[in-house]
Amino acid sequence: MIWRGRDISRSMVALVTSLSALALLGLATHAPRWFGHDEGFANVAPGLLTVAPEARGVATLGGGVAVSLYSDGMRITRDNDMLLQTVIGGSMLSAVQGHTTGTGADTREHVDRQLDNVTIDELVFLPGRATYFGHAYDDAGSVPFTLRIELAGSSIRIGASINGADAVVWHLNRQTGTTGLRPAISRTNLRGRAAWIAPSTPEGRAAFTTVLGTDVGAGPQRVARGVDLLSAGRTDVHIWTDSGFLTVSSQARPRPSPTTS
Repeated sequence: MIWRGRDISRSMVALVTSLSALALLGLATHAPRWFGHDEGFANVAPGLLTVAPEARGVATLGGGVAVSLYSDGMRITRDNDMLLQTVIGGSMLSAVQGHTTGTGADTREHVDRQLDNVTIDELVFLPGRATYFGHAYDDAGSVPFTLRIELAGSSIRIGASINGADAVVWHLNRQTGTTGLRPAISRTNLRGRAAWIAPSTPEGRAAFTTVLGTDVGAGPQRVARGVDLLSAGRTDVHIWTDSGFLTVSSQARPRPSPTTS
């Protein structure tokens, strides 16, 4: 009976030790995210989106590509295929003031202010181009911006110029199967991760792809660019300039046909 008691005691000690180790591992894994910072990225969340009546609706760019903007967000489609959708029910971008340190994978963001709320006031449409004028704001003030969506050869370019910003953060609706694309980002599933785009990656070169079959890149090349999936429900693209843009393939890749034996 004595030996049996010792065996039970040793088993309990081993169990407690194992559980403690697992708890510490979980803490080490999630603690940076609890503090709002991981892989050098600041947590820049979307705010409110307001769209004036005259800016709402669908703008057809040509080639079956259309942009729709309503109070629940922006969508870019080609025929019946969804190419890109901004976060649902929130602003499609944020204006950031601050700076970065380091380069490449060692880049770290230092955010002093983020203007997350967006109002779109006006749409000016020209063949192949939709230009929106608006402002981003917080409790302390606002900054004006221009948002331009246009056809650019085999891709669609979505650019924002924000007066008074040091960075533009795009807020995209999270799609399953978001995967990095070389040489911009290692080819791995980005769920719950964040990664900086390799500085040598040309501007607009695809950095990641999704289950929709479209590829998304960012520019310009000379600045820090990163893809952040640390927050649930959205994919944030950070571009450290006052004029940053995304490129989206203008046609979804065909999905493989099921093989027959």
